[in-house]
Amino acid sequence: MLYLITAMYAEAQPLIRQYQLKKENAQMHFQVFSNESQCVRLIITGTGMIAAAAAVGFLCTAYPPGEYDFLVNIGICAGAPMRDGLFLCSKITEMTTGKTFYPDLLYRHSLLEASIFTSAEPLRQEDLTESHKTMLYDMEASAVYQAGSYWFGPHQMCFLKTISDSGESRDIMPMQVQIRMQDEMDAIVLFLDRLHAAGAEMQTKNHRLLKSADEIAERLCRDLCCSCVMAASVRQYIRYGMLSGTYDPNVIQSMYEEQKLPCRNKREGKRCFEELKKRLL
Repeated sequence: MLYLITAMYAEAQPLIRQYQLKKENAQMHFQVFSNESQCVRLIITGTGMIAAAAAVGFLCTAYPPGEYDFLVNIGICAGAPMRDGLFLCSKITEMTTGKTFYPDLLYRHSLLEASIFTSAEPLRQEDLTESHKTMLYDMEASAVYQAGSYWFGPHQMCFLKTISDSGESRDIMPMQVQIRMQDEMDAIVLFLDRLHAAGAEMQTKNHRLLKSADEIAERLCRDLCCSCVMAASVRQYIRYGMLSGTYDPNVIQSMYEEQKLPCRNKREGKRCFEELKKRLL
């Protein structure tokens, strides 16, 4: 599932149209739209950090995400007027606290990368130093990241921004926002499609690894004369090794070659498992 986060309806409208999202009428606090068949859910947060954090918390509580889901913050931002295109944010800085956050960009893409500053107030050109004028600015990204981190890992959160103004315009009309978003929809859809594919591939790969881990653990539990509690621990260690890429089959094989496996009783099995844990780790 893709959890799409936008601040304004004008930002969301092209996405609602693209993915044929339907409004969740039961939700009263925020506007939520979804299409289960497309695996897309969208919430409109309102502008500002407090609204953004509250909306992300609300969405993830109402619809708890899984380990293969993604949170994607999409919208307009302020920046240098000559910088066109869709930007994937690799660094987020909260201007009020100086805190920095780094989404893990683990997936192949063709987008421009940029740093973004999140401010509690709209950007004013006179407040910027010369070096800051090449950055992007918004009012939600850092709050979305911090709230999202309670449910998503850094590799599950992405921030897509397109420049709508240079901070000099006080009022951006909704139609201008829609046009700016629509101009980037091809790039947005391509990126989201790749996220979908990456999540599905990761799920298939992990399912295959876990199946293999359980087969190894089943034999090991039998040869260690495991109790139910110890068997659960054996499965946990093998699964962790498989998923983290640290599992070495030679470790277990060596214990068979040294005739430490199979064990004759539970006491011997417990002692052997302690040694096995040290070798596996």
